[in-house]
Order: sequence, then structure tokens, then C-alpha cells
Amino acid sequence: MAKKDDNDVSNKCNACKKALKRVKRYYRNNFYYCNKNCFEKKREADLAAAAEAAEK
Repeated sequence: MAKKDDNDVSNKCNACKKALKRVKRYYRNNFYYCNKNCFEKKREADLAAAAEAAEK
């Protein structure tokens, strides 16, 4: 029997790393999030990191 990987995208929220339940998954941009708020926070953090990298 195959062992389930801990890094599987459907196991944890991409932003806060909380465990995801099947009924509470929020899928955007090839990743799963626990809700829209986590998606927005991750998106803002990614945009800030990209702006900082472009600044240098």
C-alpha cells in the first residue's frame, strides 16, 4: 500500500499549513487553502516578496 506524502497539496493549507478537510478546501492557482482569507494573505506576501526582490 502506498504511503501518503506529508507534502501532498490536498493535506495542508498552502498559507497557514493547517490540516484541510475535504468540504473546506479553497482551490486557487494550483494550490489548496483553508479559506479565501488565507489565499489573500499568501498572495499579498508573494507580491511583497517579489517587489522586494525586484528592488535589489
